[in-house]
Amino acid sequence: MNQTPVTLHAISVADLETVAALHCASWRSAYRGILSDAYLDGDLFTDRLEAWHLKLAMMTDRQFGWLARHDGEPVGFAFASLDDDPTWGTLLDNLHLLPSHQGMGIGRSVLAAVAKVAHAHATHPGLFLWCYDQNTSARAFYEHLGATAVEQNRFDAPDGQSVPDWRYAWRTLDRLLPATEPGQPELA
Repeated sequence: MNQTPVTLHAISVADLETVAALHCASWRSAYRGILSDAYLDGDLFTDRLEAWHLKLAMMTDRQFGWLARHDGEPVGFAFASLDDDPTWGTLLDNLHLLPSHQGMGIGRSVLAAVAKVAHAHATHPGLFLWCYDQNTSARAFYEHLGATAVEQNRFDAPDGQSVPDWRYAWRTLDRLLPATEPGQPELA
């Protein structure tokens, strides 16, 4: 990994356009062949801008997100809701990186920062997310970090399709919590 530190700061409404642009870039890469090309190649930015405007403007004290910067440039983000489910715990609703920054440990760092907040503030020890069945690289990433596929269902995707997805869960956060070591992202 490039030795330039990754910095994380809490997402706010001021990050709206940055988060929407990162979300578009991630979806256009990761979801090609899962969501329709017409949707991905259309006005996805406006769609994500509207979605994030609502989400960030209505964010509760049980929701939080991290924006990751590498070399000062925004490269990814995560967004989560504490204690979203009584069985599974905190929902990791989004974890997206620019394709050019995958495989550098940034996703793991952002996920560790989410786990750290959940560990400190959630009443339930678990973390879960939903991942499209065909998103095999993301599924492999979560499995490598100890998540288990616990159930499959169909999701009404934003392009109008119904696509299979999996609930991935960590029953405890131990495996995700950041170790105290050099190179951990700075939190702002």
